Amino acid sequence: MNSLELKRSELEGCVQEYIRKDAPWKPDILLVKRDAHLAVVKDYAYQPFLYRFFVGIFANHREMKIYEKLKGVRGIPKIHGRIDRYALVLSYIDGRNTDKCVPGDLDDSFFKRLREIVDEIHERGIVLCDLRNARNIMVGEHGEPYLIDLCTAFCRGGRFNFIRNFAYDIFYQDDLLGIAKLKANLAPHLLTEEEREKLRRGLTFQKQAIWIRNVARKILK
Repeated sequence: MNSLELKRSELEGCVQEYIRKDAPWKPDILLVKRDAHLAVVKDYAYQPFLYRFFVGIFANHREMKIYEKLKGVRGIPKIHGRIDRYALVLSYIDGRNTDKCVPGDLDDSFFKRLREIVDEIHERGIVLCDLRNARNIMVGEHGEPYLIDLCTAFCRGGRFNFIRNFAYDIFYQDDLLGIAKLKANLAPHLLTEEEREKLRRGLTFQKQAIWIRNVARKILK
């Protein structure tokens, strides 16, 4: 269940806008309003059976776990819960994606706060994997950063899970490069020499990491 007590039978009547609808092999994204509260619903219910059953259920389960692990991190949308096994309900963030911003739009403090959010996420043993995509970084109505769409995020593995932890270490650095990339596009004066060098050289196994991320994005997003 979800904290807004939104049911499948009531969902259609609560829709304010379809952010994404009927896209092949992608969940519908709905902006809904329930008792004066705006929320975003990620819904696999109308995808082909095999996709919604074998991908949708798994994707929603793991994404919900990520949001639960990040509960209390400022800059991460609140998870309200599930409508059913096919649909998640998230808090709505009033703002704009940073891919709509131009140099000078963001204060220097935005990037400081963004790094603090990412550091706190890493401290909880989670990497985001898709921070290079500026559409996943939002600017709130008061200029504060938010991170959205955590479908490709994952947790550090156990002590002997060498493959998972190897991937974790790569994407840990990739998350930081995502911040550096945003600085390069919108506030290049904030780039450190280390960040400039890493953007120029890239990461070891970066091509392989990007391939893995892109496959996951196509399946889960």
